[in-house]
Amino acid sequence: MRAHSFILFSLLFVLFSCGEEQKALRVPFSKEHSEISQNLDEYFTALTELKKFNGVVLAYKSDTLLLEKAYNIYPSTDSSTYVDVNSQIDIHSISKLMSFYLVAKLDADGVLNLDDSLPKFYPNFPNGDEITIDMLLHHRSCLPRELMDFEGKEYDLSGDEIIAEIAKQDLLFEPGSDVQYSNLGYELVYDIVGISYGKSFAQVLVDEIFIPVGMDQSGAHFYSDNDRLFNPAQNHVLKDSILTPVPNILDDEFKTARIYSTVDDLDLFLQAVKLEPYRSMLMNDQGIIEKSGGSKGVRAQVYADFDSKIRFVFLSNYDEMPFNQTIDDIIKILRSEPFEIPKPIYRKAIDLDSEILLNYVGTYAFDDFDGLVLRVAIESGELILYQGDEVIAEFKAESETVFFEDPQADESFEFVPNDQGTFDAVMGWKGIEVEGRRVE
Repeated sequence: MRAHSFILFSLLFVLFSCGEEQKALRVPFSKEHSEISQNLDEYFTALTELKKFNGVVLAYKSDTLLLEKAYNIYPSTDSSTYVDVNSQIDIHSISKLMSFYLVAKLDADGVLNLDDSLPKFYPNFPNGDEITIDMLLHHRSCLPRELMDFEGKEYDLSGDEIIAEIAKQDLLFEPGSDVQYSNLGYELVYDIVGISYGKSFAQVLVDEIFIPVGMDQSGAHFYSDNDRLFNPAQNHVLKDSILTPVPNILDDEFKTARIYSTVDDLDLFLQAVKLEPYRSMLMNDQGIIEKSGGSKGVRAQVYADFDSKIRFVFLSNYDEMPFNQTIDDIIKILRSEPFEIPKPIYRKAIDLDSEILLNYVGTYAFDDFDGLVLRVAIESGELILYQGDEVIAEFKAESETVFFEDPQADESFEFVPNDQGTFDAVMGWKGIEVEGRRVE
């Protein structure tokens, strides 16, 4: 880990002042808190200088605010990428955590039970008596991730049409017997919450979470009475080495839970779920409450470990960040564990015998990536990656099992031995890892 100087006095007042990019706060810091605050700022400053982060970060330890700051690759307020600490950024799947909270509330109020099956809400849903609300919440419903064999725009579907399309989907396995991340399962959760309250899911969020919790900068793009969107951030992708705006609302996404928020508001939500019965229901096996969200051009994360007294939120209107690595590093920094400041990547290729490369030739299905199917072939002594008939990557070997295309990027394509004596794959894409199973 990069060496950091220690602050030689145990208590001081720190004034954060970075123009519009950081709120002015006067907070008494301990020696440990001062070092953590400095490390967090250095980490995100380095990530931003590498053009791998553009967004807002908020972090607490022991209820002390250590960082609340906007980081801009292009600091001009005229840039489409520009954000400040009050920027409203789309949170995507973090709405799933909010729906879980609402189900917990309905369960506590006796309106529904986690063991309720789908016929209570949809009498004619195929195999609905085998699928419970609890299965939907924990991605054990056996519904696919997205609509399969659907021709059209998900954006155009009404709530009733979404449910009708979900009912047509084939089950992937016996309900409750395995885990498959499913956006469709949560569309059912959103609808069940709406049915239970007698209003749209978006309006339930406003009435039951945003207003009571004080999340005044949060709202929904669709299906709510009031437009609370007054400081929106524009989403961006990297195209030809240029940060390029993309629409925040995409044709291949449902409108049901298109929610935006700020780091301050999401932290208020984390504090609300600290209370029982929500805390026990929302935390994972490690006692952590966390959720990631994202889509084309946007990334979001909330995280709370109440036992360790750490929590953080970050929102980015640019999707090229090393997402999983950044989450891991923030946790390390907040726990005062060793970490590394982001630095430029220079990967070196090695030569491999064709006999080794032949082990990887085949077709791989990425079920958690909208059922993406990719084919690996050998051409001119190198591995080539196809999507359909289109070449999408030409790989260089970093080791016998790890391959890359861009020597200055951390995305990899790794081959992992499976029980069948062949290899499955793990694909790194925009800072996340997606598993692919060998299908032929």
